[in-house]
Amino acid sequence: MASPPPPARHALRIVGGLAVLMVALSLLPLPDRTLAPETYLPLHTVLETLAVVISAMIFATVWSLRHESLAPCTMLLACVFLGSALLDVSHALSYAGMPDYVTPGSTEKAILFWLAARLLVALGLLAFAWQSRALARRTHSPALILAAVLVPVALVHLAILGNAAWLPRTYVPGQGLTGFKVGSEYVLITLYLLAAFKLWQRLREPGFPNAALFFMAAAIAAMSEVFFARYARASDLYNLVGHLYKVLAFVYLYRAAFANTVRQPYGQLRTALTRQRAMLAALPDLLFVVDGEGRYLEVHAGSAGGLLAGADGLIGKTVKDVMRPREAQTVLQALQEAGHQGISRGKIIALELPGGELRSFELSVARAMVDEGDRPLFVVISRDVTKREKTAQTLRMFSYAVAQSPATIIITDLDARITYVNPAFAQHTGYGASEVMGRNPRLLKSGKTSEATYRAMWSELVQGRPWRGEVINLTRAGEETVDLLLIHPLRDATGAVTHYLSYQIDVTAEREASRRIEHLVNYDQLTGLPSRRKLMRIFEQMAQQRAHMALLWIDLDHFKDINDSLGHGVGDQLLVQTARRLRAALDEQDIVSRHSGDEFTLLLPDAQADEAMRTAQRLLKLLCEPMQFAEHTISSTASIGVALFPHDGRDFEALLKSAEAAAYQVKQQGRNHACLFTAQMQERATRLLALNNALKQALANGELHLVYQPQQDLVTGAIIGAEALLRWTHPRWGAISPAEFIPLAESNGLIIPIGEWVLRTALGQLRQWLDAGLPPMVLAVNLSAVQFGQANLPALVHHALREADVPAQRLALELTEAAALKAPNAAAQHMQELRALGVQLAIDDFGTGYSSLSYLKRFKIHKLKIDQSFVHDIHVDPDDQAIVVAIIQLARGLGVRTIAEGVETAEQRDFLLEHGCTEIQGYHLSQPLAAPQFAQFVQQHRASGPGR
Repeated sequence: MASPPPPARHALRIVGGLAVLMVALSLLPLPDRTLAPETYLPLHTVLETLAVVISAMIFATVWSLRHESLAPCTMLLACVFLGSALLDVSHALSYAGMPDYVTPGSTEKAILFWLAARLLVALGLLAFAWQSRALARRTHSPALILAAVLVPVALVHLAILGNAAWLPRTYVPGQGLTGFKVGSEYVLITLYLLAAFKLWQRLREPGFPNAALFFMAAAIAAMSEVFFARYARASDLYNLVGHLYKVLAFVYLYRAAFANTVRQPYGQLRTALTRQRAMLAALPDLLFVVDGEGRYLEVHAGSAGGLLAGADGLIGKTVKDVMRPREAQTVLQALQEAGHQGISRGKIIALELPGGELRSFELSVARAMVDEGDRPLFVVISRDVTKREKTAQTLRMFSYAVAQSPATIIITDLDARITYVNPAFAQHTGYGASEVMGRNPRLLKSGKTSEATYRAMWSELVQGRPWRGEVINLTRAGEETVDLLLIHPLRDATGAVTHYLSYQIDVTAEREASRRIEHLVNYDQLTGLPSRRKLMRIFEQMAQQRAHMALLWIDLDHFKDINDSLGHGVGDQLLVQTARRLRAALDEQDIVSRHSGDEFTLLLPDAQADEAMRTAQRLLKLLCEPMQFAEHTISSTASIGVALFPHDGRDFEALLKSAEAAAYQVKQQGRNHACLFTAQMQERATRLLALNNALKQALANGELHLVYQPQQDLVTGAIIGAEALLRWTHPRWGAISPAEFIPLAESNGLIIPIGEWVLRTALGQLRQWLDAGLPPMVLAVNLSAVQFGQANLPALVHHALREADVPAQRLALELTEAAALKAPNAAAQHMQELRALGVQLAIDDFGTGYSSLSYLKRFKIHKLKIDQSFVHDIHVDPDDQAIVVAIIQLARGLGVRTIAEGVETAEQRDFLLEHGCTEIQGYHLSQPLAAPQFAQFVQQHRASGPGR
């Protein structure tokens, strides 16, 4: 069982002590307990007057607060004590020995007033103690309650002062109290004890304050009635002690009433004020109280005090005194709006803090309640929204960027329903935003994108990973577009995917250009046959699946004589007709290709020597048949060389060289027949072996050296750079062609040390030229595929540049497409690191390789080098012209420069200049030169002035 609260324990101690005193006074033998009238009456009058005063104070205290929110039944109790005070006054004035009070005084008259007063108090306390919650919620007029108490009091006065015959006897002189009087006292004791019991039960109720004081008053009042039931004479000691207990009970009642109506509300007010100050101190915003003119009356900085320096200095000033005119006007508009509508929200002002920082604040203004006739006041809350405004500004910027992006942007939910498209979507597809909202992007499907592509896309997206790829879409007008898509999952703050963002670019033109270049590179434009590059790819695929193949090299005899005598038009017709005859005479699996000029190659899968020779003989007979071209009838023959895979070569180049060697042998023997590559043709292979062994010592023996071929800007005519070219002079064989020894170096790994030597030697020579006063120029150094595959290539280049003290932008590294595409990811990483150093990058022999636009865009090179095979016949060959023009246009679209190599004539130079090529090199400008001669050439060229 829980122990009683501290106020209850204090009450028990007081009540217990008074009870012990009561018992002691009742049991101890006392001397004569009767007091003389002249002693008793003054004491009695004083005690009753004190009780009346206390009762009146109880009523006055509560009645003065009748319009406030009082505790339940407090007003009833106060009115009861007013009635008790009136009855006690009549009681005190009615005693024998007192002046007549309407009627002569007597002990019995005084007792009747006494019993009426005590009964009224007992009933009042009982009603107060047993009040119900339902009764507590009811509100009654204080005047009605007062009337309900005073009417019975008045009736009691009428009955007693009128000596009503029905009034019972309460005291008999000489005999003492009557049974009615004693019984009435015990009834009063019972009522008081019931009230005390209920008040004790309500000690733990939080909604019943000061129950302990009310309990003490009821208990002490009960004990006072014990004494009034015990006295024998009206003036004995028991009567006097009973009055003392009664006064003490009234004192506790007054304390309880005062605490309920005055002290407790003031305490609640202090608590409310403390809570309000705490709330204002914790308020994250600035709070002001201002008048209608914007004058600061109160300033509460709270936890945002750091934003407001000298808050006290604002009191009495107006917003015009402390703000810029525009901000002050905004505040006054907010006050005016709140004055009309009661509240104003959302206005933003920008204020400069004492430290110079500019911050944004959002105003919330409310009209305060004031008495009628008082000037209007306003409560202003100023919230720092700087971060929010910056975020909103950033979001607006992002919104503008998305809306104005030239790329198509689509946002869908997880069920692929479109929730947003930007204006570029409408421009690209022809569909308006309202038409596609809630629909699936499949409405753009053309049916030409494989389902595997879409499965791969969703496989990545459902795992929360982005997807990149190309699809073929259909516009509203029915036009096909190739779109490059980058789809990203969008995540919320918890990391959960909520939407998909599709960023797509129309690459139709680029893909068309890519296909055109791909066709130009892979197919002969005159005959439509596969090119040498295309044939090589087919061979590489077949070599992995076939055990035997034959390669035929077909060289038309005396074709140059036909061109010279009948013109290139007839020559072209002859080539076209020859291609048709070859294609018609072969099986579907056989591949015929135009190699170059008047040379064709033929790949026969699964063919061995006998079958290959039979095919060659059949083709010789076919090609000898006359061809009619307008007025010309031409009979042409051919020389055919046959090489067998894998006996005569395991790779395409080796096999091609064997077939070409065999065809060369045919030409040496008189043309118009075919022969197989034989052992006698191995001499070339023997030489290559000897060269391979000698090359291993060439670097150590100082047999390698560099020459430099000038490079010219076609527009200005200035010498802007040079290409470093490796040469090998053997003491026995003399000058060895790079076409012979560089492939050997790549195959045996010597290209790594040789390449590093070339790089360091070239950079060292460039440093000497710069120190000698030559104009700044870019030196191009070739990288092989083996070199480019080195993991430490960027570090090697960086070290060489630093060692030679040459600026990185003066070095250009050239590599072929094939070298870059062997490992495109590693290549892209190397290129990124080299670009970061400042080194220029160029793709060499462009057009002879894959010509991949996607990788070309990804690599971000600086220059495209047009292969000399396209330049050689550029002034007479429409195919070469078409390829070169396409490459130049592609480079221009990518923002890179072009340089043509192998320029030998003015006609070639003029064609390149006319079609926008930016740089050239070749024998028309200068042959490769040794370092001293190159320096002399540059100085002479500069002295003579720019020119072409």
